[in-house]
Amino acid sequence: MERIARWWREHASSPDAFLDELEQMTEHIETTSLLGVVYDAKARRTVHRRLMKKSACHVYVIRKSEDLVVVVSIWGARRRRGPKLR
Repeated sequence: MERIARWWREHASSPDAFLDELEQMTEHIETTSLLGVVYDAKARRTVHRRLMKKSACHVYVIRKSEDLVVVVSIWGARRRRGPKLR
């Protein structure tokens, strides 16, 4: 997240766009039960993916409990491949 935010601050015409969009995404996840599409399902966890359209980044999250959702990765959608998730 820090690397992507730094790039946006240094190169984008709207330096705060990435962090603003990420904040909106996390607020949306907090207020709904919609985590996104299933990206990877294993016996221990299910990773969901949501696209942030303005920044063209995917946010990968897992639900740890009813009250806890963890962002496991933020990845540029333009890469055309996903991150290696452990």
